[in-house]
Amino acid sequence: MQDYDKDIEAAEFREFQKELEAKFKTEGAPSNFMKNIVALSAINFRLVKAIYNLQTNSKFDVFAGKTNLDINIINTELKEPIYAHSPAEHTKSMLDEFKDKYALYPSLFFFGLGNGNFYTKLLQNQTHEKIIVFEPEIEIIYIAFNLCDFGADIFHERFIIVHPSYFRDGQIELICNYEAVIANIRNYDFHIYSDYYAKNYGDIAKRINQKIIELSSKIILNAGNDAYDNLLGIKHVIYNMPNVYSSLQLQDIIDLNIHKNKTAIIASTGPSLNKQIELLRKVAPHALILIPDASYHVLKLNGIKPDFVTTMERVEKTSEFFQSQPSQFDDDIIFMAASLTHPQTSKNLEGRNRTYAHRPIRFEFLLKDDVPFMCKGPSSAHFAFDMALRLKCERIIFIGQDLAFAKDGSSHAKGNMFENYIKEDGTITINPNARQRPQTAIAYGGVGEVKSTDVWNFFRGYFESMMEPAHYDYKFKVYNATEGGARIHGMIEKPFSELVDEILAENTTKSVIRPKPVGIEVAKSKVKSQKELVESFIKYGIEKQKLCEELFKKISKAVENANREISRGKEPHYPKFYELKERIDRFKHNLKSDEIFDGAYYHVTNNFCLHQEMEFGELMVRPERTKNDKDKKIFEYVKQHGYYFFSLAGMMEATRDAMTESLKAWNEELIS
Repeated sequence: MQDYDKDIEAAEFREFQKELEAKFKTEGAPSNFMKNIVALSAINFRLVKAIYNLQTNSKFDVFAGKTNLDINIINTELKEPIYAHSPAEHTKSMLDEFKDKYALYPSLFFFGLGNGNFYTKLLQNQTHEKIIVFEPEIEIIYIAFNLCDFGADIFHERFIIVHPSYFRDGQIELICNYEAVIANIRNYDFHIYSDYYAKNYGDIAKRINQKIIELSSKIILNAGNDAYDNLLGIKHVIYNMPNVYSSLQLQDIIDLNIHKNKTAIIASTGPSLNKQIELLRKVAPHALILIPDASYHVLKLNGIKPDFVTTMERVEKTSEFFQSQPSQFDDDIIFMAASLTHPQTSKNLEGRNRTYAHRPIRFEFLLKDDVPFMCKGPSSAHFAFDMALRLKCERIIFIGQDLAFAKDGSSHAKGNMFENYIKEDGTITINPNARQRPQTAIAYGGVGEVKSTDVWNFFRGYFESMMEPAHYDYKFKVYNATEGGARIHGMIEKPFSELVDEILAENTTKSVIRPKPVGIEVAKSKVKSQKELVESFIKYGIEKQKLCEELFKKISKAVENANREISRGKEPHYPKFYELKERIDRFKHNLKSDEIFDGAYYHVTNNFCLHQEMEFGELMVRPERTKNDKDKKIFEYVKQHGYYFFSLAGMMEATRDAMTESLKAWNEELIS
């Protein structure tokens, strides 16, 4: 990964804007090209700079026909046109197809821009909220920008042009997170614009398609498939509040230690950790050592004291990492827990220097307190990486981050409390009901493959997606010195021994400053105010649940009456269902735009709602060739929402009960 200086690019952007302003003044009325360039400059500076600097096309020639639609583009190197026949007929044929099959799709993905005319016509259908086009040739974008005015749609990110060399996974992930894309994800298709693109760029299109599918799956996986996990998270966050506000405050720790240490070493618990132990011992006085909870016992057995230990699981099993009594070994260690960690973990950390972070999820945002948001990834190792980034360590080194089985089949380092609890067939020995799917990954060093699992590959993908945003935050380097396991793209692979030599040659000593404990009165005041806030969430939930139940009853009655009419061979009174659809959509919109519902209740129900919305999306894009088609679709839409509101009301009640239960579990001395 190259070093990056955001100040340099910011200066370049300002100069570019001045250049565009000067160009506008000389042009008078702005051309199509300038409209598009100005719009895109606010969204993708690197891409727009490449298009603007092109100035003319050399690989492609443009041939104009009798009409504006009849413009062909020839690849002069291949002697091959983008349109094998009439460009106008190609555009008309595609428009007819999309008007018939895809007219109601909120999002569409394409590979190939062509002359752009098809997209100017397609954008006239306002149902298409997002049209995403991947174009592999800068010159083609340059030509289309001269021919067509996409300016307004580009600026409002309704028409999104992506070049394979000028996008990052983070950008594609952002696109996949758009509501119009998520709602339509079950209808996803990757449309190849013409045979020319399929023939000459098929491999590129395939890779992009796979990346979109991978990132879309990740988004769905993040939402979860069990509301219980999110409900458990809320329950634990509330239960832990007295500990969160009375422990060392994470923001104080960050403020005291930011920019204090150049090097951070994150020692995870992969099988390769054991071979790095002596080097880690040697470098320990000179670099911050951050470890996930699973590495705590390994380092303790070897007498190597970490500076930070991270833990973030909701499940009680991980509390066993800290079941030993606090000892002198723990005196200078700061134990960092997610606020949603299992209460037994909080209890086991009593007597140690503990601090808490919120995970960046809805309920924690709703609390509006001063606890920093971290641990956005799926594991405690990601949490440790977050902390190293937050402390602005310029050199971050991973060891023991195998994310794969060793050659002897071991899954974890020797000395781990749950040593080798994952077998190569994916069986998890400590939980017979759980299982990971065996998969493979590119090996460290890039040669060959290693045995991995779906969960480990998921973790690896998160590390890779974290690299790019961190890279754009400040100047730093991240090394993978695991020397084993799977390759993590974006990290620099380098032997740990060489990095240790570099650190020792700098002859610096690490420094970690612990803040003073929070005053008891300050903690009590904060806990009391948060209790009042949670009680307001509970009251709100009672009111909204009642509205959900009322709407469910209206839907049930209308469907019951309609089914009775259908059984008699009559048509239902469809206008009633159009009215109900409007009420349903209005109610859902109001709920979704409500901050408390979004944070306290949608947080629990979001996996259910997401999957339901995907079903609704699948239904609502069906073509409406006749009035009867539309009537039946609206009827089915309302009917499906009966189950939706019944389930939503039940989940809201369960959420309120969890909040109430956690509040009752507090030690009243902490809030008196």
